[in-house]
Amino acid sequence: MKSLSKKVIVVAVACGLSACASIVGGRYQPVSVDARAGDQSIVGADCTLTNDRGQVHVTTPGTVMVHRASAPLSINCEKGGANVGEQSLPSHIRPMVWGNIVFGGLIGIIVDFSDGAAHHYPQMVTVMSQMASTAGGQASTGTATAMPAAGQPGGLASMDPRIGKSMFNAAQNVAAREQCDSAIRVLMADGQRALFEASCAAAAPIKIECLQDQCTSMHADTGNTM
Repeated sequence: MKSLSKKVIVVAVACGLSACASIVGGRYQPVSVDARAGDQSIVGADCTLTNDRGQVHVTTPGTVMVHRASAPLSINCEKGGANVGEQSLPSHIRPMVWGNIVFGGLIGIIVDFSDGAAHHYPQMVTVMSQMASTAGGQASTGTATAMPAAGQPGGLASMDPRIGKSMFNAAQNVAAREQCDSAIRVLMADGQRALFEASCAAAAPIKIECLQDQCTSMHADTGNTM
């Protein structure tokens, strides 16, 4: 009788482990990576995805299988020897793992968490680029040219810590209204005042003057009033 009980326990444990693997969905998941400069995709950037389970590579735009883990997934993209951009994806516990308690019990939960299967990352990520865009808003697909560092004239407004979110959004709205590139660059920033430049497909670049979140466009013939 005791021998039979032991066999039942062994079978139950084995079933629990197999149920765990089939319900949670495995240790790996696909992550699709794109890199963009403004509203344009950058083709051919080499991206390295790293977490505490290892490292994989993918060329944009592309999809790669990554090992699930509780640690964040770090993404670093380069092209032509220049840095394109970086991003970190947080790890979340998959909702279905809690339902696995019914099938896998405590052992199933332990296995799910120990091999990373209990976690998942966002399946799609866009790395915003520091690369320059060509006039007309088309992202460079040749050798990458690094943008000036944040805080330097010509740097992307989205990367500049001096530019608040409300001012940035207002300046982008002006660029969109003028049918210009959304990857606006900072020419000057001084407290609540800033001057941006945006390339335009059908016209010369425009300058955008902002006082807090109040922004207006200045075309080439209007001069710089700041």
